[in-house]
Amino acid sequence: MQFVPTDKLITDALRYMRVPPEGRNDELVRTVVEAFGRLEGYITPRCVWGRFHVVHFDGGFEIEGAYIYSNDIARLTARSDECIMLAATLGHETDRQITIAQNRNMLDGIALDACASVRIDAFIDQFIRSEIVPGLREGERMTSRFSPGYGDLKMNVTEDIIAILNATKRIGLSVTGSMMMSPIKSVTAITGLFSKQEN
Repeated sequence: MQFVPTDKLITDALRYMRVPPEGRNDELVRTVVEAFGRLEGYITPRCVWGRFHVVHFDGGFEIEGAYIYSNDIARLTARSDECIMLAATLGHETDRQITIAQNRNMLDGIALDACASVRIDAFIDQFIRSEIVPGLREGERMTSRFSPGYGDLKMNVTEDIIAILNATKRIGLSVTGSMMMSPIKSVTAITGLFSKQEN
């Protein structure tokens, strides 16, 4: 199925490009739409995930032997006995093509980079809807997803998620010494699971 960017995705890409709403024009929109189109020829979206029991402590939780310290994640998962961890990537070719585009034409490169950031989020949202949500138990809900680098969740938690999911072997995702993911256009995240309370 051909990927067609919605107006929201176009707006999100322009926001990544730091274009204010009043700065939006037909030429920029056309540049972004074309970038989304080119991107579809480069990406190889892949995602791995798992469902895990969590043990809460003050200011975080323990999962699979990894201690994750974050007041934000503790609040997010306060009602959760289990969580889902996931890791997703658009693949190395995406990174390579962004670099090529930036060297040829800075605006095209910026647009392609922004569209890739939006595209990985859209892929994860669709993956959750199609692959994870249908398998939830009756009455079960997911919290919003939370990624390392948001709030007080440290970037080094990325290493824990990749290790727990065996994401290096499964989808080729790794992390550098400076906590950058490789491929760059990749995302790791945690989401809590809880049962909907009836009033």
